[in-house]
Amino acid sequence: MDQLWGLPYGVLALVGLLASSSVQSDMTVQANSGDRPNILLISIDDLRPDLGSYGHPVAKTPSLDTFAESSVLFESAYSQQALCGPSRAAMLTGLRPSTTGIKRLKQPVSTTVPNITTLNKSFKQNGYETISIGKIYHDADDDLDGWSKAPYDQTSDFYKDRRERGIPRVAYESWESEELLPDAKNVNHALKELERLSRQQQPFFLAVGLHSPHLPFRAPKSDWDKYDPALVPAPQTTTKQVGAPDWAVVALEIWNYDNLPPKPGPMPLLEGDRLRHGYLASISFADGLVGKVLDKVSALGLDDNTVVVIWSDHGYKLGDHGGWAKHSTVELDIHVPMMIRVPGMKTPGARTSALVESVDIYPTLIELAGIDAPHALEGASLLPLIEKPQRNWKEAVFSQFPRYVQKQLLMGETVQRQLLMGETVRTQRYRYTAWVGSDTGQIVSQELYDQVNDPIEGLNVATNQDYLVELERHEELRNLGWRHVRDGLEKITPQHSIQ
Repeated sequence: MDQLWGLPYGVLALVGLLASSSVQSDMTVQANSGDRPNILLISIDDLRPDLGSYGHPVAKTPSLDTFAESSVLFESAYSQQALCGPSRAAMLTGLRPSTTGIKRLKQPVSTTVPNITTLNKSFKQNGYETISIGKIYHDADDDLDGWSKAPYDQTSDFYKDRRERGIPRVAYESWESEELLPDAKNVNHALKELERLSRQQQPFFLAVGLHSPHLPFRAPKSDWDKYDPALVPAPQTTTKQVGAPDWAVVALEIWNYDNLPPKPGPMPLLEGDRLRHGYLASISFADGLVGKVLDKVSALGLDDNTVVVIWSDHGYKLGDHGGWAKHSTVELDIHVPMMIRVPGMKTPGARTSALVESVDIYPTLIELAGIDAPHALEGASLLPLIEKPQRNWKEAVFSQFPRYVQKQLLMGETVQRQLLMGETVRTQRYRYTAWVGSDTGQIVSQELYDQVNDPIEGLNVATNQDYLVELERHEELRNLGWRHVRDGLEKITPQHSIQ
């Protein structure tokens, strides 16, 4: 990759350097000091786009909505797999689960793909101080040598204390204040770290991960009180998709809590309403914490030289299609919020409907810092989109989710034999999933959903002859794969990270 930051580093110019391309970037970033840009990565767990800035009718998210006004908001961002470990691994390695083999929990990056240079390690090797606070990798002790010091996360101690005191494990809770909650403690630590980092010349890569709104839905009473329970939206459909295979949606995760029925079954109506209320309260709690971090960045004068990314690892079903979990390829599970702010950007407050993926974050950030890609990355830098949000972009993005013999592996230690892989292609109008036998490589079942005529994905039209052309087109895209889509993208816009 060519050096992107001008010398001296007073004015940082992002320039499209591929001579073969007719598209060039003239975005200019002003720096406070002579340093390369700082990076602030904020990860919010299990957050689907239930934000005011994404059009949610009642969500109270003023901090994230204000941030959207100074960033580029990606309306069509997608996770590589709707499970914490694989999704985070994809973002932090720049590689897809099909490449790393990370498709379950309990598969650390550091032991599964030990020779891969992660995003944070790449910054560390190039002179950055790298700090992890809260949930970044699925396991706090993953990729320890990629951080300048040990990751900080109060969550484990919080749960250990509750177990030792015999406190029931409940799916939702209202707290009188936030000060004892682990996310609040983590953010308070992040504020102190920002103060320290602001006093040094060394650039920083600071990753702050919020557990909220992941289950259990735990938030201060003040955030619960922001919502009238009668106005919390119910799912548009609580039934399985018509024509979908039985394994398309699962509902296992919710049943791990003491205040709910002891085994999978219909969710009691009142409990479902409380859970959805709790999810929104948890989002508002997370929003307030994000606001504290962003306010500190501004107060310390770091805005002019700090790139900020806000991203979620995957979405979640709140009774939608009868599911109370992620763990699928449905739109609600793979569609995520993502916003990026680059100092000096020409398009603050812009929105783009271009299809983007979690694996695009790695090449974007290293390009901004002028760092060479340490290995062949599988995403595409988003800088051309940040400069011109309405430009042509990817034809499709790709996601996946496996199914196992007997039951889906979620939290267990024992690796079960994979039976099927759901391989998903998302285009502007359709979501297509081919369920492929892991032993045979043969398609067992297909799903196709028309997002224009059926945005809730209620009817699988894969067997509808009126959609045969689209079914065949999407199957062809699945076979051609992400490389074909990215190679097509490279022809229309510079991609410094693509190898």
